[in-house]
Amino acid sequence: MSKKVAVLVEENVHDLEFWYPFYRIAEAGFEPIAVGPAAGKVYTGKLGTSIEAAASPADLSPSDVAGVVVPGGWAPDRLRTHRSVVDFVREVSASGGVVAAICHGGSVLVSAGILRGARATSYKSIRDDMVLAGAEWVDEPVVVSGKLVTSRTPSDLPAFGKALVEALQSR
Repeated sequence: MSKKVAVLVEENVHDLEFWYPFYRIAEAGFEPIAVGPAAGKVYTGKLGTSIEAAASPADLSPSDVAGVVVPGGWAPDRLRTHRSVVDFVREVSASGGVVAAICHGGSVLVSAGILRGARATSYKSIRDDMVLAGAEWVDEPVVVSGKLVTSRTPSDLPAFGKALVEALQSR
């Protein structure tokens, strides 16, 4: 079983929603990889941290990762415009990998078309998008639906990190 977990990055990613799961995954014995539309590019988070993408979706086979994490902030609006990123998330889901999203990260799940029939949560402003994409949206700190893990806001990060690691370990 692969120990690699892609953590997506783009301009204006929410720094806490990137770094908290990144280090939580590492603490649990997995290998987090910063994955952005362009490998080697340095992206700047909303709070000013610099994050270099170690890989692009083209550098990884979806079946070679245990999962993918979609942080929030304003990055998901940019991430969902990259077909390679959307396809990667869809293919990780199809191959049985864990797909996790927090806050606005759910918009990438909408674009990937993987929400039909799933229970999920997100930041409240994309609730309607998720419902229209077929999710049963609930207002809870973390929701696990099969291999899908979703949360609402940075204050949910402790519950999100715990559920993410549990989902990865049960894969």
